[in-house]
Amino acid sequence: EIPIILDDMADPQFGTGVVKVTPAHDPNDFEAGKRHDLPRIKVINEKAQMTALAGEYAGLDRYEARKKIVEALDAQGLLVKIEPHPMSVGKCDRCKTVIEPMLSEQWFVKMRPLADKAIAAINKGKIDIQPENWKRTLLYWLENIHDWCVSRQLWWGHRIPAWHCKTCKEITVARETPEKCKNCGSTELVQDMDVLDTWFSSGLWPFSTLGFPEKTKELEVFYPTSLMIMGYEILYLWCARMTMLGLEFMGDVPFRNVYIHGIVRDADKQKMSKTRGNTVDPLDITAKYGTDAVRMALLTSAAPGADIVWTEDKLPSSRAFANKIWNASRFLFMNMERAGVEPQIPEMGSIEFLEDKWIWSRLHTAAETISKAIETYRFHEAAQAMWHFFWSDFCDWYIELKKLRFSDNSGIDDNWRNILNVFETALRLLHPAMPFITEELWQRLNPGEGKSITVAAFPKSGKIDTAAVEEMDRLQEIITRIRDLKTAQRSVKQLTMQGESVLIETAKNHADAIRRLAGVELTYEVTPGQALAFTGIEISDDQRARIAKEIEQLEKVKTPVILAVNKTDTTPKMNLL
Repeated sequence: EIPIILDDMADPQFGTGVVKVTPAHDPNDFEAGKRHDLPRIKVINEKAQMTALAGEYAGLDRYEARKKIVEALDAQGLLVKIEPHPMSVGKCDRCKTVIEPMLSEQWFVKMRPLADKAIAAINKGKIDIQPENWKRTLLYWLENIHDWCVSRQLWWGHRIPAWHCKTCKEITVARETPEKCKNCGSTELVQDMDVLDTWFSSGLWPFSTLGFPEKTKELEVFYPTSLMIMGYEILYLWCARMTMLGLEFMGDVPFRNVYIHGIVRDADKQKMSKTRGNTVDPLDITAKYGTDAVRMALLTSAAPGADIVWTEDKLPSSRAFANKIWNASRFLFMNMERAGVEPQIPEMGSIEFLEDKWIWSRLHTAAETISKAIETYRFHEAAQAMWHFFWSDFCDWYIELKKLRFSDNSGIDDNWRNILNVFETALRLLHPAMPFITEELWQRLNPGEGKSITVAAFPKSGKIDTAAVEEMDRLQEIITRIRDLKTAQRSVKQLTMQGESVLIETAKNHADAIRRLAGVELTYEVTPGQALAFTGIEISDDQRARIAKEIEQLEKVKTPVILAVNKTDTTPKMNLL
């Protein structure tokens, strides 16, 4: 006879609506068995063979027993039909063998009291979790927590401190190996064969590594620590457990802030693992592109809460950025040697030229943007601000303008003082993202000092010269527009510039820079209310025909265009809708 029970676990819409229940071999059936006080009949052993309770199938491998049972059903005329059915079956990651759930004696930690302390600490703001959505996720998990099975059947980890008495079967739990059984006094004790779950041992890490249970100086200084950074896949495995165990043993949370970063996935957005064979060897990648370039490529993609899809597409541009830094430093060091300037970080010179006033304003803006981005864990914004300042502001504009003022015998004049100070400050700004290049170049600038850029002060924001920034913006617009025009008509040597008086005044004040950087002579015509324009360009018939064809094609497409400007990046980004 087979007892029949009614339980919500069964789905009337599936098959006959009747299912077998095996409380000793299925987690859901185990819960149903507890609800209905069913016996737990263990028919599969640790070798996946049928036990004596399997009757005539005892000793058979599980798959062989399955075939025999189907044959028996068929022979008795009880088999109606066989059809394929998809099932959710657990498999071993390594050998792909189907995992058979079974009952076994394990050690558990009662979690409700520990979880309640963690929930209270998080709700009181003792731990700040970023991004914010992971706080709600963690609280939900803690509120619905189950008791924790902490025993593992592996010879790897801390052995469970429990000893079994061979005489009376009593269990003795102790910090040190007991000499005799606490119950009967027998000396025949055998330590439990299981080891603690790795995450249990890891949960003790914040204080066990600092001398606990002794009240050490290290514990006083470093517990709790300020910041814990981890991937979201170990939020429950590690962050939650460190919090609960820290509150239980130390009476305080192990860290004040938790930042949850994304996971680097492969091009198909799959998690990387040796089992899948989709891992990337960092040594190969860094050897090909450079360590700093790889770091920068990852940082620019590290938006909070978002995974990084790994491809090599971004690495060439990051390597080009690293080369840009080397080339800028090579230019400076070669010209320093030519001008007799010793490697040093001199005091700032007088700031009288527009480019000096402007670059320090841009540097202060970048320092503020980067600091705020790092403080709020928006590392991709920090990396983008570093990139834009060094490549665009410092290399493309400041160095080019400074070249116009250098002479071979200028020595350590104000121009050299200023550019070396800006360069050194830019290296400190870049250091968190690109530590190896910046350390190397900073040491060349500080020979024999015996210090490291790592312990140098991080740049702080300062006063912004708004007038200089606005004037430089106008100068950049003029030069950029002329360069764009010359792309189409290289033979242009002279142009008439039209625009508001403030634009004309800027062009006149920096006529030499415009002539040398843009390669044209300008005449001027003030046109109130008119945007910047240039006349005097002669267009050939071929160019005219090409332009007309482009206009015709654009009119056919009629794609709306939005120009979006990021507050931390003044370069317009064009998005086609």
